[in-house]
Amino acid sequence: MIKTTLLCLLLAVTASAAPKVTFLIGPKAPPLDKAAAEQLAGDFKALFDAETTVTTTAPADSTNLVLVGSPLSNPAIKADAWPKIGEQGIVIQSTPAGLIVGGGCPPATMWAVAELSHHFGIRHLLSGDLLPVEKPAFKLDGLSIVMEPKILKRGWSMFNGIATGAESWGKDEHLALLRQLVKLKFTHVLLPKKSPPVPLVAVDGDTGGRKAFAGAKSFPSGDPVPDLTKDAAALGLVPVALDFVTHSLGARAPSVLPQFQPGDLDRRMRSILKFKSGGFMAGAQMPGDLSAAAYFTSRVSFDDKITAPQALAGLVTPICGDGVAERVQKGFDLIAQAAKLIETNDPDLGVPNAQVLKRHLDSKDALPAWITEAKTHYAGAMNEMYRANTRAREGARSYTLHLAKRLEFTVHFFTALEAVYASHDAAKRAESLEAAVEALYNALNSLADAARNNSERGAIALLNENGLRVLMKALE
Repeated sequence: MIKTTLLCLLLAVTASAAPKVTFLIGPKAPPLDKAAAEQLAGDFKALFDAETTVTTTAPADSTNLVLVGSPLSNPAIKADAWPKIGEQGIVIQSTPAGLIVGGGCPPATMWAVAELSHHFGIRHLLSGDLLPVEKPAFKLDGLSIVMEPKILKRGWSMFNGIATGAESWGKDEHLALLRQLVKLKFTHVLLPKKSPPVPLVAVDGDTGGRKAFAGAKSFPSGDPVPDLTKDAAALGLVPVALDFVTHSLGARAPSVLPQFQPGDLDRRMRSILKFKSGGFMAGAQMPGDLSAAAYFTSRVSFDDKITAPQALAGLVTPICGDGVAERVQKGFDLIAQAAKLIETNDPDLGVPNAQVLKRHLDSKDALPAWITEAKTHYAGAMNEMYRANTRAREGARSYTLHLAKRLEFTVHFFTALEAVYASHDAAKRAESLEAAVEALYNALNSLADAARNNSERGAIALLNENGLRVLMKALE
């Protein structure tokens, strides 16, 4: 009886501790203001177990009131409480009337909401949102954040003409990514006017990494590339065919290998800021690898003092806990060393075309030393990511595990390359080709473990078609 009473009291205290928060938008608020309020209400539920209400009518009790929008869209936000900002400026300001969360235009209000959630520890990745490992204190007073972008055009490009590009993505995948790009404060998205479907690749039978396709017999689905123009515009993104210079976040060629170089990206962003070039198009080949790159790009576009290592720590530590960012940074540094070797010696090494392994199979040359050196760097990076994953806490392990599995795939891929070169010795040809087939099969299964978007499934499909089947034919 006593235990039951104590439990009831504990539940009552817990229930009473949940804050009640009202999100007030204007009676004639634009759709993005409403979407912003609903997004923030969902984040507050996740962060604080809050009871939330989105309304256009000011409550009698103004406790925990959040005013979403701007003086132009929400009459409850008074002009004298609104700082002077540009169209893309964002405001998070505690006032006696409530917490103001808004921007100089409706898309900027979406960015302000994302920035407030970021303040409380949520991190926006390309694959989705992750909560902080430590539950933050619920506090709406004492906030004063005003941000203006240093770079006005912040674009995203992912179409590359093959199955690893955006051409293979379904509409639901596209929309989920577009929503994350808005949270990362991107302004433009490349949507080609004409983008025919990529050729189908068989993924039935003895296909390496087949589990990634959930029983499908071919990839991609064969459906036309969806028209996302209206969807992007509804989220506040400006669709463009091609407007400004593309800066690759990772590999420049459509490679399936992890090639993120934080230092290189940092230098290029400094150049954009220094020469005030006005904007960039962030080119992504394998977006699953590039959340850290997209995060840094997003942060430095508003804060020109932040460096790539600082941004990585700011991304990883809140969602993984202490001691993880350092491991991930070491992993990225090793990836950068491997990427430099590839860029210098063979930029097309990881491009999954018809020659991805055949040209090495047909070569008369000995194994290039730099391939073994690059493999060593990737193996070191894989070990660092697995150490990071072991140390990471809560749901953010999905991020570090994905990076580790991508690198596991890469190490197996390089093992297959080494075996292909060993097969040039006629006496060891059959044995070496068997080793190459086994290594590539292992690589594809590792990539299937990591696969969470159609770019990664496309890589599996193309490496089966142009890699595994080529090796098996040579073995026969």
